[in-house]
Amino acid sequence: MAIDVDTLKNLSNKQKLLALLGLSVAAVAAFIWFVFIPKNEDIHKLDQKISTLNNEINVLRVKVRRLPELKKEDLILKNELKIMKEQLPSEGEIDSLLKLVSDLGGRSGLDFKLWRPSAKKLNSSGLYSEIPVNVEVEGGYHSVGVFFDKISKMRRIINISNIRMSSPNIVSNRIMIQTSFSATAFASADDTSSLGEGG
Repeated sequence: MAIDVDTLKNLSNKQKLLALLGLSVAAVAAFIWFVFIPKNEDIHKLDQKISTLNNEINVLRVKVRRLPELKKEDLILKNELKIMKEQLPSEGEIDSLLKLVSDLGGRSGLDFKLWRPSAKKLNSSGLYSEIPVNVEVEGGYHSVGVFFDKISKMRRIINISNIRMSSPNIVSNRIMIQTSFSATAFASADDTSSLGEGG
């Protein structure tokens, strides 16, 4: 049915009002459907983005406030790491470290009968290697004690384990004993130098 100007003129006021009201409702419905709902979804997404960015800003503000404290902690940790690295030589330094242990034994009055480095073992953390050395020495009880004391005071870490003392005999009015033990040196796993024998 075609609507022309004459048809509109012939409508009663009530019909004109209803037609105007229908057009208004249709316009509002079209606005809601085609403009408001899509824009509302966009607004909701933007609100979520703003909320996420605000959270990130708050986290960064907290970090910025803690920056001086974190710098102090970083400096302390770097100093601790430096001290630990001094106690944990590189693998290239192990030969000289084990030679130093051997020299300490000689200066303590011990006679080395065996000095046998075993295979290097990488620790499960992957941060350092263990280098065990099987050692047998002969000397007095006091000399063995002095030797172990000197090792305990070294800057580098050397663990002594599996200590066994046997075969005491008297030589020049001194009781001499055979002492066997494992001396384990630790090295940072930062290079692949091999071990030599010393002692």
